Amino acid sequence: MEIFIFLALMIAMMWFVTSRGKKQQAAAREKLTDQMVPGASVMTIGGFFGKVVDIDGDVVTLESPAGDETIWLRSAIKEVKEPPFAPIEDVDDDSVVVPDDASALTAVDAIDPVTSAHAGPVEERPVAQSDEVRPAGDDETEPGAAPRA
Repeated sequence: MEIFIFLALMIAMMWFVTSRGKKQQAAAREKLTDQMVPGASVMTIGGFFGKVVDIDGDVVTLESPAGDETIWLRSAIKEVKEPPFAPIEDVDDDSVVVPDDASALTAVDAIDPVTSAHAGPVEERPVAQSDEVRPAGDDETEPGAAPRA
């Protein structure tokens, strides 16, 4: 009789713990659904940060910080969270100055290629037998030797 009471208490405790966990997961999913609106920053389960552009059923369109749009499943969105980096700000076209010609570029005047590249003239030497480059996979140590297994 005591065993049946103990067994009933164990089953009741397991049922309580599992139902409580399911309720917490459902509440977290509901909170995520409420917070995930166009314009909100989210993080996917893979660690991708993006801004919600559109939600169509189970498909969520996210915009990357660079401005590219990608399509994700709703189940791949982990949480609504601001990215841990500074947002990319738009650069004004007036702030970047590009010269029309190469005259504004810095250059060293009249570099002598022979004296600047090396100290003296290039010496050519014959290629020795040991300097040969063997093709990949050529493990033979002697000509005509059997390949290793």
